[in-house]
Amino acid sequence: SFEFSGITMKRPASAMLEPMVKKAKRVGTTLPFTKGPLPMNATVRRTDVTSPAAYMDKRSDQCDGLTVKECLQLKFKNKEGEKTNYKQSDLRYDLQANRLELLAAEEAPKLPPSSLVKVKHPSGAQSLANGVALHNGVVMPVVGFGTYKLSNADVTKPVLNALQQGYRLIDTAQVYENEKGVGDAIRQSGLARGDVFIETKVWRSSHGYERTIKACKQSLKKLGVDYLDLYVIHWPGPKTGWPLKKGTVCPPDWTPKMRDTGTWRAMEELYEQGLVKAIGVTNYSLRHLKQLMKTCKIKPMINQVEFHPRLVQTEMLEFCQKNGIVLQAYASLGSGDAKQAEDFFSFPAVKKAATAHKVTSAQVLLRWAMQKGCHVIPKSVRPERMKENAGVFNFKLTAAEMKAIDELHSGTRYAWKGVDPDTVQ
Repeated sequence: SFEFSGITMKRPASAMLEPMVKKAKRVGTTLPFTKGPLPMNATVRRTDVTSPAAYMDKRSDQCDGLTVKECLQLKFKNKEGEKTNYKQSDLRYDLQANRLELLAAEEAPKLPPSSLVKVKHPSGAQSLANGVALHNGVVMPVVGFGTYKLSNADVTKPVLNALQQGYRLIDTAQVYENEKGVGDAIRQSGLARGDVFIETKVWRSSHGYERTIKACKQSLKKLGVDYLDLYVIHWPGPKTGWPLKKGTVCPPDWTPKMRDTGTWRAMEELYEQGLVKAIGVTNYSLRHLKQLMKTCKIKPMINQVEFHPRLVQTEMLEFCQKNGIVLQAYASLGSGDAKQAEDFFSFPAVKKAATAHKVTSAQVLLRWAMQKGCHVIPKSVRPERMKENAGVFNFKLTAAEMKAIDELHSGTRYAWKGVDPDTVQ
């Protein structure tokens, strides 16, 4: 096996014994391929190194003269004679075996630079541009901007305001139906692509390999970008309830196995193709996470879950931290989904801390989550609230204040009508 960006890639078993038959003479400037993303516009050249496995020679021959992006759209026949997609892991292996090489080209664009600054822990963030490195090295902002329940017609102005105030992570989703408006705001902001971290989600009705690939490409088109910074599975199960008939689900061919062997396999392939820089899950229970990690080739980089003083998911947080998975909290300030939602701002422990630090209850709730080790994605359409939610970097809650808020835990879920994701098979 060999390592790339902290991820161990396994070579095909048949390739373990593969000898290098002849090494090509290198002509001109070539690009390194063992570190960093492969440049999509770099040209791939066939060398005169051959393989005892004819299918590997044939697939390498196909790549000669194409760009990396074009190569990753090819199919080839594997040793069993089955047609399969030529993935980034295949290209890396052929480069490692010296059957192919990358030619440096002036026209090959570099990945957009990023102004994000890495910190070790969410509590160490000092600005909206500070983030924690995911286990593949991608820096993800600690504090982002949520767009749930904002329509396509209404989302552009708030997102543009958020970007102008310094927010750098925008959280959207296929089911929000506002990705086009989010993309419009990003373009209107004038910010470089590398300065905005775009997170979107594949909806539960799109579970399955082919549907997930299709959904991702549709999201890219609506957002008007070439890649996503983070792509996550929205829910561990299929779509149920209205407008579906009682007892039916979407997709109709859903099985629990599909979640890992279909949907997650597509996520891994999208990552290997460079269409997404990081992959993760949302609303996964510990059981779902542990099950996925038994079979996945690339483990999830984040799990976005409901996390607030009434639902302090300590076991989930500890598991994620132990396994290098970032926990991104939603509903930090309460959930609009619940008919009888509590006012988190009025909790005595929260109000007391707000008074002590001369900040607002919202700022205390967000700071509490950050000091627990969570990332947060508050949402507001009001510029003054956006500014307030961003004012979480200049104070620190005491151990006693943290403990008092922790003790508000009751196990109450407000999102998803109170449904525990662990009830999904």
